[in-house]
Order: sequence, then C-alpha cells, then structure tokens
Amino acid sequence: MRSTRLPRLVITAAIGTVLLPVPTLLGSAHAGTAVTVKVPLAQASWFWRGQPGAIGSTGIAPPAAVPDPEVPAGDLAVSGPEAPAAAGLPAGPIAETYLLFDVSSLPVGATVTSFVVSLPVDSKGVTADPVGATIIACPATTGWSGGQTAAAYGGKPTDGCDVHSPKLTAVDGGDRYTVDIADIAQRWVKPNALNLGVAITDNPTNTLTAYQVVFGPPTALTGLAATVTYTAPASEPTSAPPSAGGRVVATGTGSGGDATPVTTTEPLPPGLPAQVAQPPAPTVAPVTPVVAMTVKPADPSAPPLGFWVALVLIVLLLGATTFVLAEPRAMAPLMQQEQR
Repeated sequence: MRSTRLPRLVITAAIGTVLLPVPTLLGSAHAGTAVTVKVPLAQASWFWRGQPGAIGSTGIAPPAAVPDPEVPAGDLAVSGPEAPAAAGLPAGPIAETYLLFDVSSLPVGATVTSFVVSLPVDSKGVTADPVGATIIACPATTGWSGGQTAAAYGGKPTDGCDVHSPKLTAVDGGDRYTVDIADIAQRWVKPNALNLGVAITDNPTNTLTAYQVVFGPPTALTGLAATVTYTAPASEPTSAPPSAGGRVVATGTGSGGDATPVTTTEPLPPGLPAQVAQPPAPTVAPVTPVVAMTVKPADPSAPPLGFWVALVLIVLLLGATTFVLAEPRAMAPLMQQEQR
C-alpha cells in the first residue's frame, strides 16, 4: 500500500505545481492602474490691454509697469468682452491669465483622464458680473514669461481656443472656479512634447458681456496644485517630459545592473522662460542586460504560449498517473500465484 500511495502523492503534488501558474499564463495583459497625484503650479502671469508695451508710437516701453487698481498685486485676472484689434494690439479680451504646471512627475506616454485646476477668487479684487463670465481654458501655443504682474497685452502668447475648449465653472458660491483640462494636458506627456501651459481666457464668441474675475490672493496661488489622474503606459518610453525647472540633457539607465531609469537635467539660463528653453528631449537607447528581440504581437484571440506549455505538461503527468495507478492491478495476479 505504501508503494502505491507514494507515487500518487508525488504526481498529485507535481500536477498542483504545474497548475498554479496556469491562471497567470492564460490571463491577458491587464490595463494599468489609475493613479491620482498633485502637480504644482510652476509659473503664472496675466496680460492686460491697459498695460502699454510702448509709449504712443515711440516704441519705448514705460519706465514702470502701470498697475491695475482693480487687481491686487500678485493676483491674476481674466475679463471680457472681446475687443477688436487697435493700436498695434491683437483682438482679444481685456485680460487673460496663463498658467504652467510642472508635469515632470507624470510618465511619458501616460493617459491623462483628469487634470482639474481649481482657482480661488480673491475677495479683495474687483470681481464684476461673475454670473455672466464666459471663461474657457485653451492651450498656449507659444512661449511666455512668468511673473504675477500685469504684462503688456502686445507681448502675450498665442493660444489655440476652439469650440471644444473646456469652460470654467464657478463653485462654492463663486469663491472658486474649476476646470478639467485633461485633453490639453494629454499633449504635454507625449514623447518629446513641449509644455507651454494653458490660457484662462474669455470665450472668443463673447462680444457683449462685460465681466471680470480676479484670482488670488498670492499666498493661495503660490501653493496652487492641479489634481491629476492618469494611467501609466504599458511600456515606458525612453524620453521624459521636460520639467518646469530645467531641460532634459540625457536619459538612460543607472549603474549596478538594476536598469533603473535615470534622467539628467541642467539648470535653465538666468531669465530664460522655462518652457521656451525646453527643446525636444534626445532619446538615448537604454542599457539592457539581455539581447533585444522584436516579437510580433500575438493574436489576442489565440491562447498564449504558456497555455500550450501547461497543456503538454498536464497531458504527460496524467499519462504517468494512469501508468502508476494501473501498476497495482497488473501485479495482482502475480501476487495471488505466489500466495498459492
């Protein structure tokens, strides 16, 4: 009896060992887990039509900036309606705000599902007719300088507003405005992409409604951060998104054989806007400890290779089980003859 049970136990244990990894082998690649993080505001500025870029037709800038008495120092503002082009100024709203967030913590190639910006309203500023405010968020398409002061409107960047631009919504009784700019932020995490920030501006279709919203105070804007939810890509690209504080000069893997991604940055030259100084990041082939292979993606409808390996092992083990279990029956007549 002992000689019969022992092979059975051995084979049962072997079958269990083979079957344990089968669910993993048969399972398909699962989607990445959603991650929610905070990304800080790197720089901000606003542009006001009342701030002259030059005195008359002299081409000479005024010796000091002209403050807007309705907007406290360090605050940001947006106001409408749209004004026609005049005196060398492009057509556009009375005031626009620009924000740039540091997205260097987000992986390149990630899928951004939510990027919520929440701007506090400063009660000390003059906010007029907020109910009629038609504020939208648009991607900036050219570089701009930071500094939370009223900059000359003639030096503002261009932006890409269209009918799909997300609208800002007043919450908490008008104490705060929020907007989800996931579609805009998605452009910032593409390989070799430039992060030029986002414009908080008046809807270009607003030619009649006059309003103004002042964001602040400065202490609230300094600690401002957007809430981002993203899904990491299946495989990490080799290039990293440019951060707001430097430009990427090299990417690769760490020493010691652990293949840990390493990104080297260098500081930006003094006075140079962060996003203007961010060229497309060079792509450096990572140091890989194994020979690279190119494998064509398998047909999702066909079983993976692990399925066939497990199947062959199970068939062999079942055959061995049949042989061992049948052995006592074959020896029974011989044992009866010996007893006689």
